[in-house]
Amino acid sequence: MRHGQPETTDVHRSGKTLLWCVFYLHPLVALGADPGAASPPPDVAHARIGQSVRELAADAMEGRGIGTAGIDRAAEYIAEQFAQIGLQTAILDEAPFQNLTVTTDASLGPAKKNHLQFVPPVPSGDATGAAPLQLNEDFTPLAAGGSAAFDLPLAFVGYGITDKHIGYDDYAGIDVRGKCAIILRHQPLRGDVHSPFGADPSRHAYFRTKISNAYAHGAAAVLFCTDKHEIDQETAQARDRWQKAVNKLVTAHAAYGLLEKQDAQQESEYQEKVNLAARQIEIFSRQIREAQDPLLAFTRAGNGSPDRKLPIFHLRRDVLDPVIKKALGKDLATLEQLIDETGKPNSQLLTGWQVRGESGVERKVTQIRNVIGVLPAAGPHSEEAIVIGAHYDHLGYGGDASASPGRREIHNGADDNASGVAALFEIARRLIAIGKPLPRKIIFIAFTGEERGLLGSAHYLKDPLVPLEDTIAMLNMDMVGRLRDNKLIVHGTGTAAEFDLLIERLNAGHNFKIIKKPSGYGPSDHASFYEKKIPALHFFTGAHQDYHRPEDDYEKINVEGIERVSRMVADAALAIAETAARPAYQKTKRPKVAGGRWPYFGSRPDYGYEKTGVRLSGVAPGSPAERGGLQEGDVMVRFGDADVATVTDFAEVLGRHQAGDQVKIIVERDGNKKTLSVILDPPRK
Repeated sequence: MRHGQPETTDVHRSGKTLLWCVFYLHPLVALGADPGAASPPPDVAHARIGQSVRELAADAMEGRGIGTAGIDRAAEYIAEQFAQIGLQTAILDEAPFQNLTVTTDASLGPAKKNHLQFVPPVPSGDATGAAPLQLNEDFTPLAAGGSAAFDLPLAFVGYGITDKHIGYDDYAGIDVRGKCAIILRHQPLRGDVHSPFGADPSRHAYFRTKISNAYAHGAAAVLFCTDKHEIDQETAQARDRWQKAVNKLVTAHAAYGLLEKQDAQQESEYQEKVNLAARQIEIFSRQIREAQDPLLAFTRAGNGSPDRKLPIFHLRRDVLDPVIKKALGKDLATLEQLIDETGKPNSQLLTGWQVRGESGVERKVTQIRNVIGVLPAAGPHSEEAIVIGAHYDHLGYGGDASASPGRREIHNGADDNASGVAALFEIARRLIAIGKPLPRKIIFIAFTGEERGLLGSAHYLKDPLVPLEDTIAMLNMDMVGRLRDNKLIVHGTGTAAEFDLLIERLNAGHNFKIIKKPSGYGPSDHASFYEKKIPALHFFTGAHQDYHRPEDDYEKINVEGIERVSRMVADAALAIAETAARPAYQKTKRPKVAGGRWPYFGSRPDYGYEKTGVRLSGVAPGSPAERGGLQEGDVMVRFGDADVATVTDFAEVLGRHQAGDQVKIIVERDGNKKTLSVILDPPRK
């Protein structure tokens, strides 16, 4: 997901009491079959649910991360289970897989595609910085950027920060459009409690913020350089480690010299201590040298995205400093000091200077798969369908989406969302065990790419097995493995006129403490369907401290809770399938998000779009975006005075505005550019 108690009655086991309770009360819950009759003994259901979660959350599945072999193993396992359960799986080219592609890892291209050179003013006769720079010695292309050749004027823009809320803008009074921006890492006044940015790193210190801001201002390339504060800090820490290693060596020598007689064991222990200290001294000596003028690794600023074409590099200071000093009359350290002392930017054009070069970032395109199984139907409504889904991908070995981003460990995702897939299996078994075709077909989908932005569900909706106009409802399960205090959260109860009462009536036989959330929007695959005006219910047992961490393991799963949720969802599917009338779609409001000062815009980006710009996969009813005329499928390329190439760019630019601002937006629609005007709403608190 992108973010128990035992049953106390036997009502559901007999099925009859529940049927009589609800049959005459509402047409949508007039169940035409007795799901209780299909119930297996609880211990059998618990055993097979537990086994499924264990299999999917095993280390061999590598956290089901996109780009790992483990996610392919998980897809094959799910396909096997669908077939064994009895679903039709010879669907797409005689297989259950619906393929889509996603860009994953970045790699550095060949040296001939990665070169850099400063060009001094002409005619000056000055050879300062004119020699070609050495790849991996003087500069490194960064995976956060893209591939392009260039020959550009240069502009120094300090820390590359724009923050209107505190009145600081490195881009004020300087035009960087079509130029290469030279940007310092981190932020001014680091460690100063009186700094307007705060003593701790603010969002402006991050690469992604600086890159988005540079692109927004029209920069055509970026050269990063490490700030002096970082260098001084890292050098001091390396020297401290080196000194401690030297002290250990001195202590070991002294202690050995005091021994009156050294036996073989003492000699061995002494040599071990000396060798360890010597190795540490060598390592820390290298660290001191590197800290004094670091060159970042290719992936240090992240892997970026395929829609980012902006070339981005990191340079050593001793490469950049001569150019800065020659062009501006001051070195980098002096410029940094002036910014700190005045609290004001000191951005300047390097008049006459150019940078010429090329970046070559190669990106790996990986095929990922939705896994689909179908339970066919019979009767006049047999061509209509209900989709029941749960995503099976997770975070692999961690990364940016992890709540423990510094830990490269397998994130097994037992609750998120092996639990939902195990429930998917159990629901299929229960509906098949009824022993006769249902009036409407049931399409079971294990979605991929949910953690990357609902990619799998968005792809399915572009190429559905059943036309969307005949897809009457969607039921989704995401994180149903931590039932606590008997609480079950059900989102989407307002997406159909009948759903609120349906959940009330069904729960008479399940005895959950139901928490109903009317909205059909949210960070899981049901939202993709709801935005296509398909009523959707989403079942969820709640967040916990292991969310998106390596600790989300099988041992913490409430297997009995998954089995109970499975029964509830199976009954909901059966009720919808057997009722003659379709659920009546209703509009709902997007849930308000607490915190933050970002104004409200009201759109959902298409995270699978891999071209320049931000394509909209949905626009909220009544939102500023809808009022301004934006539509699903529009590609935003400019927001106010800023260019936007990625979702990150859009978020950063939106954060620079306030409620009430009237913003001109340029979108690409049907091959043409269109200018729209939007008035932003207050933050949703």
